[in-house]
Amino acid sequence: MKLIGISRIHITLFDLEGKYGRLDGGMGVALKYPRIVIKTGECEEINIDGVPKEKFCIEEDYPAHVGLGHTTQYLLSITKYAFEKNFQRKTSVELAKLVKRGSTSGIGVYAFEYGGFIVDGGHSLKVKREALPSDFSTAPPPPLLLRVDFPWYIYVNIPEGRRIFGKEELAAFKNAKLEGLDTLARVVLMEFIPSVIEKDLENVLDALDRIQNLGFKKIEVSLQTDKVRELMKKLKSKGFPSGISSFGPAVYTFVNSRREGEELVSTFGGFLTEPNNKGAKVVWN
Repeated sequence: MKLIGISRIHITLFDLEGKYGRLDGGMGVALKYPRIVIKTGECEEINIDGVPKEKFCIEEDYPAHVGLGHTTQYLLSITKYAFEKNFQRKTSVELAKLVKRGSTSGIGVYAFEYGGFIVDGGHSLKVKREALPSDFSTAPPPPLLLRVDFPWYIYVNIPEGRRIFGKEELAAFKNAKLEGLDTLARVVLMEFIPSVIEKDLENVLDALDRIQNLGFKKIEVSLQTDKVRELMKKLKSKGFPSGISSFGPAVYTFVNSRREGEELVSTFGGFLTEPNNKGAKVVWN
């Protein structure tokens, strides 16, 4: 048996202020590569409360804390593998509750289940009282608002940059001075999301560029290195506005064709991937 997982781009959180009764919210895209692949073997053992004990080996993996959602994807992958190996089906939300993920963003949880472009609705202040990263919160995954197939290739580059997690991530949440949340809401709702649905890449990239200077994303960009921000400027000069995924340092943009993406790889390094519009899957040998 083999579990073929995913990675994900997290485009932005919507609201850490909670002025209208909800926190967090966000949107993102599931990627085919890089990915986590778990197979039957004697390399590691699963030891998580409530999850069947199983042995497994990691056939494919990717770095943690670079902005591609590794912690959530790793935990969802090994728990799904354990349950499927014991002929038990669990949803990604059920798995996430077991391993305590999805308490800030639901993008990784729903991308694992369904793939594609995901929008989640954040958390009610009734269940989450303050803005905290997932490692410091016990809130359940937020509701899924939208899931559609994503139509473009994704160019990704992981330059030398900061890997922000743990106490440093917590401090960023607690000390956040948010600007432009009302504008961010309009850019997300009236430009980015409908442009994905209409397959209008020009407006998606315009919205992506605006998002980097709004809300919590502006803080995430400011915490990265000059090399990360310089790469973003160079991509924009070539006609491809970009973003950082989560805290980065992963930088990404979207392209219409493999040729366009390969030209960016040739110029700047990095890699080209397709969206994963199916989610994680189990293959029985």
